[in-house]
Amino acid sequence: MGRMEFLKMKTDDEVSANLIESDVNELKVAAKKLIKDAAKLGGLGFGTSFLKWVASFAAM
Repeated sequence: MGRMEFLKMKTDDEVSANLIESDVNELKVAAKKLIKDAAKLGGLGFGTSFLKWVASFAAM
């Protein structure tokens, strides 16, 4: 049959690093907005509910 040659797929590490960095920055902004909005609601009840949601998400 002979030898089959395949092309090696090149990945651009700089592009993927930039994409990951931008995603992390977006998550930081979203978390800051969430904390700010939670503070506006200003209740122990909301904080407790939020922590219960985080705990249930972590358990999954």
